[in-house]
Amino acid sequence: MSPRGAALRFYLTALFEAQTSAARADSHPVSKRPLRGTHDDTGWDDLLASPSQDTSGNVYMTVAAKKRRQLHATLDRLHQEELVALPNIDAGSNKYEAFELMDEGGRRDQGPNDVYRLPKADDKAAFGLPVSFFTQGWVHCLEDTELAFVLMIASLGALTDEVKIEGRERLLRYGLGRDAYEAHIMLNRLGLLDVRPDPSRYADGKIQGYSGPSDAHLHSFKLLPDGFEKPAYRAVLTAIGEALDQADDA
Repeated sequence: MSPRGAALRFYLTALFEAQTSAARADSHPVSKRPLRGTHDDTGWDDLLASPSQDTSGNVYMTVAAKKRRQLHATLDRLHQEELVALPNIDAGSNKYEAFELMDEGGRRDQGPNDVYRLPKADDKAAFGLPVSFFTQGWVHCLEDTELAFVLMIASLGALTDEVKIEGRERLLRYGLGRDAYEAHIMLNRLGLLDVRPDPSRYADGKIQGYSGPSDAHLHSFKLLPDGFEKPAYRAVLTAIGEALDQADDA
């Protein structure tokens, strides 16, 4: 995760592209998609949403050039974490072409990472997301902390059931601290997440009658698949506008 980087959303997009390919389950998908799109072909740069705008002045860089630079930086970051392989790393400016996905576990303590393989239908380690998470643009419009929160809740089975997670498990297993945990507020506002707070917990996080760490008062969460069916960009703008209006009223 990073405030301005695109590594998380690009990797998720690449997984989605691989899983919608014609490759069979348990195979290693190899994409023939070019890095740079043309009039006839959709490139990886077309699948990377960016707020970049043309600049003028002493230094001029087009949107396409900015996206290409961001894409290269993203692949460098993913390669560093062993989430992608760069078979053409010695090919100069073409080193990023034909990159290959590596296993989601990333860099290991010992030995190289394995190649990515498409999950089987009965793979218990895999979990699902609504297809509209990608097709309606949510992967591009949510912050990294919000994306990570969605993935955490989905991995806990919350597409079908409500789940609770203790702070220690959230931090050690998913790497989401207190600030990232607050992502549930915006996800709830967007209609993507049902949040049911413990009635004894105050808005500031304090707990009525708290008696120590063993006295757990946890929110319960459930993803709302239908919420992902609406276009993300418009929904996010609306939610931000409503939040600003409420702040002004307060």
